[in-house]
Amino acid sequence: MLSEVLNRLKSRKDFPLSIFLASGSRKILRKLRSLEFDACVILPSHKKISWSSGKERPFLASSRLCKEAEDILEIPFIQPLLKSSPEKQAGKSFSERFFHAYRSWAIHPAWKDRCPERILLLDDVFTTGASVNEASRILKQNGARSVYVLTYLRTVD
Repeated sequence: MLSEVLNRLKSRKDFPLSIFLASGSRKILRKLRSLEFDACVILPSHKKISWSSGKERPFLASSRLCKEAEDILEIPFIQPLLKSSPEKQAGKSFSERFFHAYRSWAIHPAWKDRCPERILLLDDVFTTGASVNEASRILKQNGARSVYVLTYLRTVD
């Protein structure tokens, strides 16, 4: 079932599913208010071209989660990270994911050494943690003191 949910969310552009998953996160987000985040960040993905339509994916899977975080936590969405590799993590082994993640993101020049102290990093799925680990490292190198991660789903091997 988890595979089907992820496939529908990412590949079939199922925006209503993202709304459903984000609504389940509201309770968690309310509990996180006490952490007083300065901003939320979506882990960027490479703009995927759909072979069937030739168009870019119409939304990031975690964009609805970001909207809920902005509203409930009353924090801005910022974009300090850039995706520098068009490769996907999917299909890679555990160790390959960490090596790939190391070269997959970079800091946007406007955010170099200027990241807010407390960041909520949002992504659609947590598999090995390689992506959020690398993104957190970059954010911390550029001023973040703490980075918390929230995802829709966590895969279990």
